[in-house]
Amino acid sequence: MKRLLFLLFISITFSAGIKGDELSLAELMDIALQNNPETEKAWGNVKRAQAVVGITKAKEYPHLDAQGSVTRAREVKFPNGPDTTFTSYGGELNLNYLLCDFGENRAAVRAAKEALSSAKWWADFAMQKIMASVAANYYELLNARELLETTESSLNDAELILEAATELRNAGLRSENDHITAKAAVSEILMSVAQKKAAAAIAYGKLLTTLGISVETALNIQTKPEGMQNPLFQESIGSLLAVAQEQRADLMARRAALADMNARVDRAKRAPLPKLYANGQAGWLEYGKHEGNGYNYSAGLAVDIPIFKGFEYTYRKRHAMADVEISAGELRELQQAVSLEVLSYSETVKAASEAMKYSEEFFSDALKSYQNSLESYKAGLINIFDLLQTQKYLSEARNKRALARTAWLVSLSQLAFATGSINK
Repeated sequence: MKRLLFLLFISITFSAGIKGDELSLAELMDIALQNNPETEKAWGNVKRAQAVVGITKAKEYPHLDAQGSVTRAREVKFPNGPDTTFTSYGGELNLNYLLCDFGENRAAVRAAKEALSSAKWWADFAMQKIMASVAANYYELLNARELLETTESSLNDAELILEAATELRNAGLRSENDHITAKAAVSEILMSVAQKKAAAAIAYGKLLTTLGISVETALNIQTKPEGMQNPLFQESIGSLLAVAQEQRADLMARRAALADMNARVDRAKRAPLPKLYANGQAGWLEYGKHEGNGYNYSAGLAVDIPIFKGFEYTYRKRHAMADVEISAGELRELQQAVSLEVLSYSETVKAASEAMKYSEEFFSDALKSYQNSLESYKAGLINIFDLLQTQKYLSEARNKRALARTAWLVSLSQLAFATGSINK
């Protein structure tokens, strides 16, 4: 129910976003959930598990079969009897109803229901993975576009240097070599711009592929998002681990799978017990040309008592118990992996937050250094190489600031996925 409400919410948000200017991350996730093939596969697995529950419960109902026949025959009687040719018509109903199997089928139904619960949780987890994948590709696109912007800003800086070198050369205050060096720096950055444009186009294509739509589709995507707001990010590692244990869909799926295996053990234990059936049959037979007709019926009880089947029941029980051990081990293994993920991404968020703060300071200082160096170059206090070095320093600061912000956003989405709260 919670998942349906969430999907309804983001569907409404998506509809509002289409009318606006830009698509947010939540709206992109909604597009992916509607179009990504993984969603279809996940719900296909749920429907298959639902069908298995229905198949298993079928043994709880009476089984009724109908048969009909038409026979044309000739009998030859020896030595003196007359030959007989006749046509007969017949029909019958057969009833078979399992009255008691001492809980074997009930255990089988319980196992099928736990398997269905596991399939639903895996479907939830598949959706969470799609959301996480959309977030990762979205932030990769934002990073590629921001790096393109920073490179274009660096190109503007280099062009200012080239303009200053050209003016000083024309005034006879600087040599031709300064002009050539500044021009070469511009050409180098132009090559980087071309590479960054290609990287942005590829990142855009990867995002559209994750959304499950054509790479030729044109979307207006929000490029200046705020960070994900989740109060869990401020919690201690213990609180985050507790949330993950309660909300991670793959953990829920593993727990349901373990319950499924335990129900199968119960079924295997009850399989050798007797089974009581109610049987019934009613039929009608008529010969052509009014030669005779009649009906028949029977009803009774039958007991099936397994005595010896080559130790099959023993090994089936051992097989089921081994599956329980495997499922329990997989659950513990996943719990440890989830704990490590939560710890890793929690620390990554803290580090990314600090790095983003320092990257802003780095950029501010680099910008002041470049501006001062440009003025000093125009005043003839430094050479062209010192100026270009400060320009490269500023370019590096821009890139680090962009990468730090992207790393912070990515770490937030990773922590949200690790704690099972990415859909919040």
